Amino acid sequence: MSHMNEQQANKWRKTRTMGKAKYVMYYGVLLWGVLLTAIFTGLELLTQSVYNVSWMYIRLAVFGSVGFFIANFRWESREKRFQSR
Repeated sequence: MSHMNEQQANKWRKTRTMGKAKYVMYYGVLLWGVLLTAIFTGLELLTQSVYNVSWMYIRLAVFGSVGFFIANFRWESREKRFQSR
């Protein structure tokens, strides 16, 4: 595991003030979930000239869940790096 340099530590110090729950919701569920849902729904619209609303909800649930786990893992990883510096 690599350690944070001072610049990374300062950035993480500022980011972690939002708290883990907000971080995971914002960066995981919203950012990953909404962004990937929009991209894949847009691709569906471009390639098939139609989009299915139920698939959009399914994508949002799946990508939001994946984003939740990714953001949670990133939080834990950065906290460990921050604590070990």
